Amino acid sequence: MPSSLPQFDQARELLQNAKRIVILSHKNPDADSVGSNLALREALENMGKIVTSACVDRPPENCGFLHQANQYQKDFNPADFDLIVTVDCGHHKLMAFHETKPELLDRSKTLLLNIDHHPSNDYFGTVNIVMPDAPATCFMLFLFLTYCQWQISPTMATALLHGLYYDTGSFQHSNTSSDALRIAARLVALGADHARSIKEQYQTHSLAQLRLWGRGLERATLNSKEAVVTALTEQDYHAVGAQKDDIAGLINYLNHVPEAKFCVLLTEDWNGKIKGSMRTQNDSVDLTQIAGLFGGGGHKRASGFTVPGRLVEKRVWSIN
Repeated sequence: MPSSLPQFDQARELLQNAKRIVILSHKNPDADSVGSNLALREALENMGKIVTSACVDRPPENCGFLHQANQYQKDFNPADFDLIVTVDCGHHKLMAFHETKPELLDRSKTLLLNIDHHPSNDYFGTVNIVMPDAPATCFMLFLFLTYCQWQISPTMATALLHGLYYDTGSFQHSNTSSDALRIAARLVALGADHARSIKEQYQTHSLAQLRLWGRGLERATLNSKEAVVTALTEQDYHAVGAQKDDIAGLINYLNHVPEAKFCVLLTEDWNGKIKGSMRTQNDSVDLTQIAGLFGGGGHKRASGFTVPGRLVEKRVWSIN
């Protein structure tokens, strides 16, 4: 944290001087991106700011219980705001809004505060608070809010814990540091609903979601690169009546195979693109390098990418 203190001061000044603020979550948002967005939003609204949460995709169902999760907008006009904030966007491309609003990347036209914890971040903001060693953006937001001495309400604490819990894999991933556990305890003491976070993320699965996972697990193979690979097509979703975010959680099961160096889950996003999610428990594997080959990024043990195209099944026949 000490190396980030100058950026904390600059960020606090930007936020205090702004009156109308839009906070952006990355496309296909997860609990860390949504939790950090909503916690920061509430803190700023408590200061009298007019704040909007925006994302090109809707928040996942496991975030629906968070305060103001239903207030996200799918579009916005940058000219209506005097400060743009991005949370958990590991690269400017993950905003997605930049494709139709190029002024978001023009520092002479917009003020942008970039808050993120991914090593792949390309420091696209006017002010960048990037902490690659932090386990989650919600972890960073707790540090920032505490540094600014801004009150953390029970609903804010729940949002921050929800994101921290998600990005540490319920405190099972290697990024679960002693600091992460201490901050989690602080958030619970501040009123975070730990039980609800567990229920929404790990104990609530529709029958359609379980059937979708079944298709992915049935196709899983261990290839010559010692990678567990599986794929799900748009047709798979339709066949079982699943929604796009029903895929959440499957990648963690693929990462349990002891013979594998890493795992890959390929899914169609219903818009002519293929999303790749990767996980590993192997210290010798750096998934950011693999994801980078496809224009993606993330963390050493958890990365992803998106490429245009469709999945095509290839059948290999053998005669004994």
